[in-house]
Amino acid sequence: MSLPGVRAVVFDISGTVLDFGSRGPACAFVELFARHGVAITELEARQPMGAHKRDHIEALISHPGIAARWRETHGRWPDSETLDELYVEFGPLQVEVLRDHSGVLPGVAEVAGELRRRGIRIASTTGFDSGMMDELKAAAASQGYAPDVWVTPDLVGAGRPAPWMIFHAARELGVFPLRNFVKVGDTPADIAEALNAGTWAVSVVQTGNEIALSADDLNALPNEERQARFQAARDKFNALGAHYVIGSVAELVPVIEEISARIERGERP
Repeated sequence: MSLPGVRAVVFDISGTVLDFGSRGPACAFVELFARHGVAITELEARQPMGAHKRDHIEALISHPGIAARWRETHGRWPDSETLDELYVEFGPLQVEVLRDHSGVLPGVAEVAGELRRRGIRIASTTGFDSGMMDELKAAAASQGYAPDVWVTPDLVGAGRPAPWMIFHAARELGVFPLRNFVKVGDTPADIAEALNAGTWAVSVVQTGNEIALSADDLNALPNEERQARFQAARDKFNALGAHYVIGSVAELVPVIEEISARIERGERP
């Protein structure tokens, strides 16, 4: 049977469809630890980005430097009780921070509209739990991004790199096989999620966690430095198995057309 081309696109959220530079999550993690007297850098906060936020916090308190700072401040090493307490505290903090970091990125609404005109379904997966999503979903919808399905780790039992969120999205959309799906994201965890699910993986560079700058800060860089950062991110994503690396979601439609042609020739991710 001849299969059509791309039938669904699954987007990450922060750094991919909204929040230029994925600033919201990074700022929230830095603030979370600061409230407990422990300084962490934004670079440290970003290392596990894309994972379920509980897993993200666990990775941070397992980091030798951060754990040592925690012990110096609190007189004990961070443990499972620490993780539980920090995660409970993080949810409301993340919601608060995201209010200032929920702008839909340039071109996203237009691309979403074009995908819909082509009959391609849209889903989003994320590291946020469902309790963190209500205000964000409303803000995104008001700016033209309203996927058919939102999937969070607490709905399926685990976050990235597990493929369960994509599997859940496929079931909710009623679309298969997974080789006709494209996953778009800005982190290594997004690539791993796509490859584990058997979908095509597209990575965005300029708006996401690898560059980790606001639009204004990015534009303020000398062009040579800006291009060097872009190339380093492209090289990293290609080495991790991304099928395509683009600047932003605004550049996605030609990639969808190319992937569709490859699918129709019988190629698989």
